[in-house]
Amino acid sequence: MKEFLTDIPLDSYKALVESVGMKPYAAGQLIQWLYQKRAGSFDEMTNLSKEVRGLLSEKYDIDALQIVDIQEASDGTKKYLCKAPDGECVECVSIPADDGRCTICISTQVGCKMGCSFCRTGEMGYHRNLSQGEILSQLRLVMLGTEKQITNIVLMGMGEPLDNYDAVSAAISIICDDKGFNMSKKRVTLSSAGLIPELDRFSEEYDVKIAISLNATTDEMRDSLMPINKKYPISEIVKFCRSYSHRSRNRITFEYVLIGGMNDSEQDAARLVQLLKGIRAKVNIIPFNPFDKSDLRAPDENTVTWWSEYLYNSGIQANIRQSRGQEILAACGQLATKEG
Repeated sequence: MKEFLTDIPLDSYKALVESVGMKPYAAGQLIQWLYQKRAGSFDEMTNLSKEVRGLLSEKYDIDALQIVDIQEASDGTKKYLCKAPDGECVECVSIPADDGRCTICISTQVGCKMGCSFCRTGEMGYHRNLSQGEILSQLRLVMLGTEKQITNIVLMGMGEPLDNYDAVSAAISIICDDKGFNMSKKRVTLSSAGLIPELDRFSEEYDVKIAISLNATTDEMRDSLMPINKKYPISEIVKFCRSYSHRSRNRITFEYVLIGGMNDSEQDAARLVQLLKGIRAKVNIIPFNPFDKSDLRAPDENTVTWWSEYLYNSGIQANIRQSRGQEILAACGQLATKEG
């Protein structure tokens, strides 16, 4: 089986090009074709000789995934089904905004171990981690298929990114490297359910934005929604976030999925304000997006508006995350695929 170029670390390209008879400087040319010009085939790499392109194609494929289906919602959101050679599939999403921005939401695992009750991915269980190349290929393939400029990248798709630490960190390095995708660190966000040791390590090693999926203000409620809370309760999450606020210039984002009749009371809002005291934070309020086999329900619009105003009046920036792509199951918490 051929090796995928997207799985290769940038510092290994010099040895790669020399192995097919190319000069060391050609490593930079090949990397540029991959991540900046985003060539779809070796034939497009016109400053490499035809012979070298042939040698490369004999030993390597470019992308570790291939898009096998695209769905588009009426709001312009697109969901991509990406398939690996072993038959496993993941979904990623492109989300255009009215102001010209376009965000790509990428996956890091096939399925997920976290088992959060409000997330459709959790129904799949865990299949396997994605490789560096499979993570990067999602970006390349979506970028190849859109004329829009990608302004933001969020690791918020299928899976818990920090449960796949090595591949995710390697991919982020290439995403932010000026020889790679050259994305500003301010435009990259990693979302975690709260794996505290990995969050500590990641926040020391990388300066991208961090989002914590919180979703409750008591351990009892969070235990029922997010089993990981039994290992890393709210008090440990808050302790990490206070430490992070002291040593990082970045504000931390808290994602709060608002579920009708469960975690959306006025008391919940008041407890959230108390929890976030002393933390430079913003809150993304995410109205629950229903899916089959879930008994949970969305909050009513008045409750969502009240939460936003209450947090704002309490001195906390609060954004209501509008559901995008809900009709094609592309909204937050709706990504899942059992078969390719």
